[in-house]
Formats: sequence, C-alpha cells, structure tokens
Amino acid sequence: MVRPPGKHASARLVLICVGLLGIALIADFLWASSSRFSLISSNWAPPVAILTPIKIPNKEGDSQKNNTAAGRVLSATFADLPAPELKWQKMAAAPVPRLDGAAIQIKNLLYVFAGYGTINYVHSHVDIYNFSDNTWGGRFDMPKEMAHSHLGMVTDGRYIYIVNGQYGPQCRGPTAHTFVLDTETKNWRDMPPLPVPRYAPATQLWRGRLHVMGGSKENRHTPAVDHWSLAVKDGKALEKEWRTEVPIPKGGPHRACIVYDDRLYVMGGQEGDFMAKPGSPISSALVGMRLYMAMFTCWMMK
Repeated sequence: MVRPPGKHASARLVLICVGLLGIALIADFLWASSSRFSLISSNWAPPVAILTPIKIPNKEGDSQKNNTAAGRVLSATFADLPAPELKWQKMAAAPVPRLDGAAIQIKNLLYVFAGYGTINYVHSHVDIYNFSDNTWGGRFDMPKEMAHSHLGMVTDGRYIYIVNGQYGPQCRGPTAHTFVLDTETKNWRDMPPLPVPRYAPATQLWRGRLHVMGGSKENRHTPAVDHWSLAVKDGKALEKEWRTEVPIPKGGPHRACIVYDDRLYVMGGQEGDFMAKPGSPISSALVGMRLYMAMFTCWMMK
C-alpha cells in the first residue's frame, strides 16, 4: 500500500519545526549562561589555579632562563583580592632555632620565649630582638616551673602575662603555673595557677581582667571550652582565685583572640593534637596521634 505524498510532507515539516525549536532553546540557554557567568566573574574570580613562579638567584655562569622555579598553586579566588604588595627583608638570625615557642612585641622590642630546640630539648630562656637596630640581645632565664611550649601570652604594654603550656620536650604533660614578667626590670612574679592545666589557651586582657579560654585538656588532644578570668593591674593579681566565665562555643588550642570595640573575639586555631605521653619518646607519642583540623570560625563576647 502506497501512502499519499501529502502525509510524507507533513511529517517532514513537523520534524523541521521541532529541530528549529530545539536549536533556539539551546542557543537561548547558552546566551543566558554566558551572561550570568560574565556577571559573576566581574565580581568573583573563577576557581582556577595560578602557579606563582619563584625567582632563584643565578650562580655565576648559569643562564638567565633557568632562574625560575614552580611555586605553590594559589586559587584565583584569593589572588583576586586587592592587597598591598609586600616585600620581605632578611633580618638578623635568631640566636637559637625555635619551634612552638611564644613571642610578643612591646614597642620596638620582640620578646621570644622558650620553644623546642629539638624534639628532645627545650629552651628555658628569653631572647630579645630590637627592630630599631636589627640586633638580638638581653637574654635572661625563665622561672624553672614555667612551661616550655604551647604558652598562653598577652601584654598590657609593660607586663607580660604567661599562662600554662607544656612542660618539657616531646609530647609531655601541661602545667597550671602562671607568671608575669616586668619587661622594665626583668623580674618575674608568680600568679594564682589555673584550676586545671591547659595547652595553648587563648589569652587576652579585657576590662581589667586576664581571660584564658579553650586550649587542649591534659591529654593534649581533647579540646577544652573552659573560660576563666582573673582581675589584674600593673602586673599584679587582684584576686586569689580564677573566676569561671561563659565557655567558648568550640574548644581547641592555638586560637587567636583580640579585643575590638570593647568586644572579645576568639577565632581560628586547631582541634586535636598528639596525645600526651609523659616521659616517652616521640615515637611512642605517634601511636596516640589524632587528626587535627584548622578552625576558621569566630566567636564574640560582649
């Protein structure tokens, strides 16, 4: 049976119309996508990687073309943020190598405390760097009971308050001792110990009180949310015991904390660490290692 030619023409016409409609829809979608992408890209850089070259000084006889090497991969999202171009300048080398010590600046002087020399050796002294003449000097000893790493520290411009930390090398236990240093006389003074020892607590002066927050608990790994404060003035404790304050929402060591507009901010830091193994070498401490994470949250206290 032969179909009339009119039916073939109608079917062909329908297919052509459907095809044209499909092409129009695809073109419209592509146009809309490109417009939306242009709008987004004008305000936010696309998530591509930028390979920053690092210049390497040439040795005599080396060709100019071999003076660069691949640097770290940086997302264009961050590269898009405007910032001043900063240049590094090499300064006088520190008297001793340090890891996980503490440092605080008062005017043109940088006070550098304790820290690991090696995994089996910790420093028990303070070195002072002078920004004005690029020199180190004025070394003096710390109290024997003072922690050697993971310190909490803050200054009022003359007195430096030092709180808790790890006592000894490797992954040793913490101490609850607290001290204050008079930077003009280089004299140390004891202060009331914290209720319990902590590793690397956030420490700040606010409204006439020394605040100590978070850190790690005695096992060195478990985050602490405790928050205590002590009334202080001119390097002296005005109370005999620490006062319990509102706990921070999420605990952990190595938090930064600042006071801005009469509000106390706690941010960043770490959650988890090597477990404490008093008296054991670092190889044994690795057995108790736990995953630790950088924290990117911020809390505020009014």
